[in-house]
Amino acid sequence: MRAADPHHIADAFLDMPLVDLHDHSCGVVDDIELAEIEPGIWELAAILVGPGAWRRRRPRWLTALLPKLKAVRIAKADIASATQVVRLMRPAAELGLATTERRLLALMGGR
Repeated sequence: MRAADPHHIADAFLDMPLVDLHDHSCGVVDDIELAEIEPGIWELAAILVGPGAWRRRRPRWLTALLPKLKAVRIAKADIASATQVVRLMRPAAELGLATTERRLLALMGGR
């Protein structure tokens, strides 16, 4: 996606659900990275997922209390499409997504 106003890209992607290659839900878009491909034209470079990506969307005092939270960076090349959900081209595990969910399933004896 390209736009003259980077806010249009942010509005389109932020909080959009993520679905991996196998149609498993694996989070939501928490933040984005943009690249200015030519003067005044912006393009999505990557999406960021996870608590570490909330840095710009949460109060500074909370960031100071939780400094080591990680974010997963998903490059534009790993995005298959984005309509009502962001469809990824690889499985969630391969991208480092849904790790907490997998750990909980393992503890409960699932998959």
